[in-house]
Amino acid sequence: MSIIKPFYINDSSILINLSTNLCKTNIEILESVGFRQVLVKLMSGINQNSNRSLWRLVKMVPIVEELIDFYKMLLILPFEEAVESKADFHKYGNYRNELVMLTERLYDYWRKYERYGIIQRQVADIHTDNSVLIETTTTFWKNVLSLYRSMLGKLLGKPINIYRQTPGGFNAGFIVSPAEYHLPKGYENLNEINVINAVLIRTPFIGHSKSNARSGLFQETKTNPIPTLQLTKRHWLLFPIKVGELYAHVYFHRTLLHHGISLSNLFEPAFEDYCEQKKPDLIYVYGSHETEQDKTYYFDKENEIYVGYVSRLPENDYFGYMKKMLLTLHNIYEIRHQKLPIHGAMVNVVLNDDSETNIVIIGDSGAGKSETLAALRFIADEKIKEMNVVFDDMGVFLINKNSIYAKGTEIGAFTRLDDLETGYAYKELDRAIFLNPERHNARVILPISSYDFISREHKVDYVFYANNYEDANGSMCFFENANDALAIFREGKRKAKGTTSEEGLVTSYFANPFGPIQMEQETEIILQRMFGILFDQNVKVGELYTRLGIPGKENKGVNEAARAILRLLLNH
Repeated sequence: MSIIKPFYINDSSILINLSTNLCKTNIEILESVGFRQVLVKLMSGINQNSNRSLWRLVKMVPIVEELIDFYKMLLILPFEEAVESKADFHKYGNYRNELVMLTERLYDYWRKYERYGIIQRQVADIHTDNSVLIETTTTFWKNVLSLYRSMLGKLLGKPINIYRQTPGGFNAGFIVSPAEYHLPKGYENLNEINVINAVLIRTPFIGHSKSNARSGLFQETKTNPIPTLQLTKRHWLLFPIKVGELYAHVYFHRTLLHHGISLSNLFEPAFEDYCEQKKPDLIYVYGSHETEQDKTYYFDKENEIYVGYVSRLPENDYFGYMKKMLLTLHNIYEIRHQKLPIHGAMVNVVLNDDSETNIVIIGDSGAGKSETLAALRFIADEKIKEMNVVFDDMGVFLINKNSIYAKGTEIGAFTRLDDLETGYAYKELDRAIFLNPERHNARVILPISSYDFISREHKVDYVFYANNYEDANGSMCFFENANDALAIFREGKRKAKGTTSEEGLVTSYFANPFGPIQMEQETEIILQRMFGILFDQNVKVGELYTRLGIPGKENKGVNEAARAILRLLLNH
């Protein structure tokens, strides 16, 4: 078993191993290595240009241990007595206000970090109660808050009148256990990495990454990148998940914990599959330092495993690299098995008379597919009984009894905040994961469907291409034949919205750079066959004008497109 370090801190996150470093009392917090490291980092960043009052206090402290000892004395004595208790403490008597400022600054500084707690379990067991994760992290939060209030009360010399239950504990937590499943030969350096059993998220979770857009395509490599990776195993975690019907092992480095947590809102966990010793269909390693085969995928024919790798270069620190590599691996698998990957959104709509209609909107990133469905949900009011999302970004078409059906890949949605109806994301705060909310291309990840629902076969009734660049008359039109439709869908034109490094009007084969563009020849055969069936079965195929790429018409265009869909449904 790889023992995780008791306390780890980098520029943006803190990781605490609660199995070896659980502080149960205020004195234990003050005496911990972690408290000292956070205090040192705070004090080292204070200078006369940042805050002159705090700078005078910091200059006066010879070593940080003296200040910690003074805090410990405040646990048992009033400020006046603590100052007199030791000759070294006499000088603090003239810096009471500065100590109040430093204490408040320290608490705020701690809370600016993404804070993670990990419990290491000795054995992987799907039947073990995971509520200990809630209890342990809640106790830690209470202790941190208690220490802060105790110190502040002593320094102020009066009771606190207004209490704010600020989230001063962990933003998220994991239960992990030793690896029990051993991968085939050639993957030995991934064995013995701790596997995630359970996840706790204190919502709303707010994560920050160094990058905020994805660039380039994932390319196939002819050599497996995994055997040459040099991994320090205690710095890594394995998250077993389902990507559609496929079972995936996702390995990520501790500096990318915010992306690991985000997986839990987007994909179905698969710890039970891990305990049953299933061989993964997909393996993804995200965050090693090697760059020779960065952003590549590999098909291991001998073991029937699809492998992906992305390094931890700063520009790769973006959730799009976590999500889209997994979907690329999934899509390549599906193309090889004669299914058509769909980059789009699909919703099952139930009207008040209990009739059901399944609508698919296809388009590349920023085309407005999921935003239109979110707007439809917002404006539908009492006209629609249910809206059930089959997929929000990626699904597959398959043939069953000469009809086209679809399945989903994800249980959640990864959506631009700017393109959602005002206030929609904030109505879902209790479940939301926000990524870089203060920056361009801010995102929210919300769970929206059950795995049981997305993995069923749903018959396709309408298929639209999301046109975000054309200001046409009306919000939708329909094609008369497969050739006309394929000309539009195959070109995959859109106005780039800043979700990637692309700019202006761009094209992408079948609006899907995550598998089909890498396997265009194989995809084209499946594409023509399936669109032929759509028209043979009189499925309506058309174009939806979202106007999401037209400045000033983003929200209006999406809302009008949603209203057009609503009218179509009500007249269906």
